[in-house]
Amino acid sequence: MPASAPRPHVMALLFDSDFNRPSGSRTFRHLDGRPFTDEEQTLADDATLEELQAAGVHVHNPEAGAEAQVAAYQMAELLFKYAVPHREALIPFMTHEDMLEYGRLETLITEGAHLLGPHKD
Repeated sequence: MPASAPRPHVMALLFDSDFNRPSGSRTFRHLDGRPFTDEEQTLADDATLEELQAAGVHVHNPEAGAEAQVAAYQMAELLFKYAVPHREALIPFMTHEDMLEYGRLETLITEGAHLLGPHKD
């Protein structure tokens, strides 16, 4: 289902909103400090995620964290696909400390590689 276009009157209200509400308050305020009217509050409460994000409002989205974690693992796998066979190309970009850590980790992996391979019965 495609996202609906932002509503201009809602966007105008959101761009004139101070979303840092006092603790315990559910009422938004305009940038000049005036509290929202009931009608304005209803519009803000009904704003879509896309409208809020377009107005620059940080919206907590728990699904985004999970998606980001999956994306990070997928990106790491993609990078490993190219970096491992061509690791010598990475060395000029590493700090001395990173080269030492890379060498330490490579040694651990090499020493334990027989445990990772297929077992022959």
